Amino acid sequence: MAMTLRLPAELESDLRTAAEEDRRSVHQTVVLAVETWLALRETAEVKADPDALRALAEAREAIRDGDIEYGSDAVRALLDRRRAS
Repeated sequence: MAMTLRLPAELESDLRTAAEEDRRSVHQTVVLAVETWLALRETAEVKADPDALRALAEAREAIRDGDIEYGSDAVRALLDRRRAS
């Protein structure tokens, strides 16, 4: 998407300085900033969702206990065992 970004002079100056310090173009710096903001927003949504936190805790326990299945064949076998139970 092509767009024009209008920034206050001080923010534009700070952005250019940051881009130079990081050896990136202003465009790359803005893209990185937007990606970071979106990731932080998504993280905040997950942290605010008790079901998501519970699922993450269960996943962590499964990893700790070695109860992990890798690959499509392993997953199919796991599903077959669950259906048989």
